[in-house]
Parts: sequence; C-alpha cells; structure tokens
Amino acid sequence: MRTIEQAEKDCRAAWAAQPEATQGWGIHHGLEWEALSKPIANRIAYILSKKPKSEQVARLDNMRPMSAASAAIVALAQKAYDEATEPALNAYNEATEPAWKAYDKATALAWKAYDKATAPTRKAHDKATAPTRKAHKEAMALAWKAYKEAMALALNAYKEAIAPALNAYKEAIAPALNAYKEAIALAHRADVPNHTWNGGAFSNLPNHERTP
Repeated sequence: MRTIEQAEKDCRAAWAAQPEATQGWGIHHGLEWEALSKPIANRIAYILSKKPKSEQVARLDNMRPMSAASAAIVALAQKAYDEATEPALNAYNEATEPAWKAYDKATALAWKAYDKATAPTRKAHDKATAPTRKAHKEAMALAWKAYKEAMALALNAYKEAIAPALNAYKEAIAPALNAYKEAIALAHRADVPNHTWNGGAFSNLPNHERTP
C-alpha cells in the first residue's frame, strides 16, 4: 500500500519535471483538468493539512501536470467542440428567449408584490413594540411564502417551456460532446496512466469524503 509520503514525493517530482505546465489533471476531484490558478505547492500543502488522511494518497496520485502535447490536444478538442455546438447553442438561445422573458417578467412581478405587501409592516417595524414585532414577523412570513410560491410557479413554467429546446440541444451536441470526452480521456490517460478519474470524481475516494 502506498504511503502519503510516497504519494507526496511522486506528485512533487512530477510537477518539478514539468515546471512550464500551466494546466493539470485532478487538481480538484470534481474537475478532470483545469488551469493552474495558484502554485501547485499550495494545493499539495492544502491536501496534506486539510484533507482526511484516507484520501490524501488518491488526491496526490491523481494530481499531475498536463504535458504540452496533451495541452495541444485539449485545446483542439475544445475548439472543435465549440465550433460544432455553436449552431445548436444559438438555436437553443433563440428558442428559449420568449420563455426567459416570461420568467423574468413573472419573477419581477412576484418581487414587486412581495415588496408592496411588506412595505407597511417594514415601515412600522422601526417603532414597533414587542406585540407588533410579532405581527410584523407573521406578516413578513406570509408575504415570503406567497413570494416563494409565485417564484416556484414561474420556475416550473419556465422549465416546461424550455424542455423541448433543451432536449433538442442535448441531442444536437451529443456527438461533439462524446468526441470531446474521448479526446480528453486519451490525453488524460497518456499523462496519468494510473489515474482513477471516473468522469465525475476519483473512484477511490470514499463517497462521504468527496469534497473539493
């Protein structure tokens, strides 16, 4: 069984071997790859000081620099994906614009109604006594409940309205998305042959410990 010390040593050595790397694999378990925002030494220190010991080896073993060759593959894959999905995205935006405007209008009206309903009690609250504070709290709660109900109705209507367009968008981009994922997976495996990324997290992290 690998020790934390071994995993740390290997992780530091891998990054030291590629000091020019600006992107990396497995820096945070919820992202397959990402650009470096801080020195990798900061992340290593954070893992060793803040993360449970039971997951430190997995995190350190998965955290590797992205090679220049893989970075080029990722860039090309991203470009191809963006170009392939742009028409579908434009069609989706056009199809859902009326629903968004309706949602925006409905939520604005809901907020206006809430603001109007609570204005008298908010104004009186500054000079309120204990009994009137109770009435204020009750009035605010009723108004908030009505606001949340109105918002929920608006959100449900919006989701129903955009559902056909969303499904069409997902179907349209599926081939490009699959091609993108396959290209990234190949690059990832080339740089980190023994990684345990399963598409959403590191598969060898306990479920209850899967925090960023």
